[in-house]
Amino acid sequence: MNDEHRYTATVTWDAKERSGALAVGGGALATPVGGAPSLGGRGDLTNPEELLLGALVACFVQTWAIFLAKLRVPVESPRVDGTLELGADPAGGFRVTRIDLAAHVPSGLLDERAADVAKTLQLAEKYCIVSKAVKGEGREIRVTPLPV
Repeated sequence: MNDEHRYTATVTWDAKERSGALAVGGGALATPVGGAPSLGGRGDLTNPEELLLGALVACFVQTWAIFLAKLRVPVESPRVDGTLELGADPAGGFRVTRIDLAAHVPSGLLDERAADVAKTLQLAEKYCIVSKAVKGEGREIRVTPLPV
């Protein structure tokens, strides 16, 4: 197995329209992009902060599903919701200051196997490639089970 993995993305930008087009990899994801409204963007297009959060949530739920299966914790259709917050960066501009992930877990399962659920979430956070990439000084990812 090759230990090196490479991924590609291309973005074109139209400064006049304040929008661009993102194509990832072989074209399976192609979407218009723009800036966040809170940062002076248009607001009608997906912004980079949403894409970052989407990448994290997608990676996390897939990794969590692996550990749910390995530890035989029966969550039939894993679901994770996420929020991302920006704050002032002392060096200027903004930076990600907090990410919250809420993993939906059936209430009965959470009551019966809380320790197992917590372990699957800890392992998912540890091994999710994107969560490893976004953690760092001044940034935090909080993962909590959300009874449903």
